[in-house]
Amino acid sequence: MSEQNEFDASEFDEEALRARRRQYGLVAAAIALVVVAIFAIPWRDHVTASGRVAPQRWARVHSEAPGVVREVARTIGQSVEEGEVIAVLDYDEQRDALEAARLALARERQKLADLELRLRENAIQREGADAVAKAAGQRAFVAGRVDGSRLAALDPIANATLEGVRSFTAEVRGELSKNRSARAGEVFKGEDEYQQVRDAMARYSERSAAAADQLTRIAGSEAGRQLNFELEDLRFAYDRVDHSMEEILTKHELVDRGFLAPVALRELCIELERETMELAHSFRAFSGIARTLLGSPAEQNERVRSADESRRILESESERLIAERTSVASDIATAELAVRSAERTQGKTEIRAPIRGTLAGEALSRFDAVSANASVGMVEDASQQVLKVHVEETDLRRIKIGQAVESRARDGHVLRGIVVWRTPLAGQQVRDQAWNVLIRLEGDNASAELGQKVMASIDVGRRSLLGRWLEPAGEVAPAPRIAFVEDPTELRKAPEPVVAVQEGLSSERHGISNGTGGG
Repeated sequence: MSEQNEFDASEFDEEALRARRRQYGLVAAAIALVVVAIFAIPWRDHVTASGRVAPQRWARVHSEAPGVVREVARTIGQSVEEGEVIAVLDYDEQRDALEAARLALARERQKLADLELRLRENAIQREGADAVAKAAGQRAFVAGRVDGSRLAALDPIANATLEGVRSFTAEVRGELSKNRSARAGEVFKGEDEYQQVRDAMARYSERSAAAADQLTRIAGSEAGRQLNFELEDLRFAYDRVDHSMEEILTKHELVDRGFLAPVALRELCIELERETMELAHSFRAFSGIARTLLGSPAEQNERVRSADESRRILESESERLIAERTSVASDIATAELAVRSAERTQGKTEIRAPIRGTLAGEALSRFDAVSANASVGMVEDASQQVLKVHVEETDLRRIKIGQAVESRARDGHVLRGIVVWRTPLAGQQVRDQAWNVLIRLEGDNASAELGQKVMASIDVGRRSLLGRWLEPAGEVAPAPRIAFVEDPTELRKAPEPVVAVQEGLSSERHGISNGTGGG
């Protein structure tokens, strides 16, 4: 009986355990269904972005002409009407700029005139260099034909002539130290030495004239003329020596007879020595010019090479001058353009507001220098405001035109609007700024302070947590071909259409137009 009771209790416990397991399974399944249902239920998704409040329409202030500010009519923060004068430039500065441009043009034209003159001079020098190179070639040819032995034979004769003159001078000086009785006992050799000098000089003159004639026949009349000119100088120097020696002989005879004191010969000896040095120089000069005109083949080849090098240098200089003339001609064109530009800007001294609004940017002051067409400030039309925000690249593809936006300023003020523009490609930003999505504020919300920083929440539609998790991870966008785009809210001189964005919606459709349309 007891065994039967134990068996029934065991079956009861096992049945209760299975019942609890079924109960737990049902509860787990119910929880799983609830979790799946929660994750699958779509909910409103938002993309957050940070930015600032800006005017929907603004324009840069430009000066039509360069100059220096003479008067400031409007300052930062003041309201201006379209076309109203903001600042006035100094007319004297414009006049001085025109005068400076004209002077620069005159300088460039003078440079061109100087270059033309230098080119003409270079042409003349090149003609001379060509003639020198031709003459050098002829002399090189002559160097192989002229017999240089005649020139070499002249040197011993010249040395003999000089030695004879020096011996004559030494003999005369020796006579000065002797008394009359001593002179009477010795034979004076001056007359014999004088005759030897004349004979040697006669041989030198004959052979040097023959060498000059030979050089004239082979090298040309110009070479012979140069050598004969040096020969005439040599003969003139010898004539002076010959005259002094003859005078010494005459006075020596008077000294022997007692009509003159020996001291009378001293000055003549000194003069003869000086003339002997000049004669030696004339011999060297004649020999040098003769060898220069004749020269060795190596020297003539070097002369030809030097002449060719000079000609190449002049040709290179001519090419450089021609290139410089081209550059100066370009500078003249630039200077003429500067003069025309300065003439066009004469009288344009007023800087005016491009649109109606509030003056912003950096303040202009007196004596500030401004450039033509350079931005000197901006005018903001705050009648309608927008938000310029930056959205991360991974979220930018989810931004669509027309999406609702709710933003909150730091002071707690809530601003509402819609997306009206975004950069065409991921990775792009507005030039010189750091935003890529434009939001137009609507209704009473469009009254925030300009420049105020905000945090915006963009409604990008309904999406469940499950769909968000199953969505493939967005890849990093490659660098766009154009990294920057123009600000569509800026009023520019030339119309620049704003690129239409997704779903066929354009910025004009939502109230943001391009430059000339007030965007």
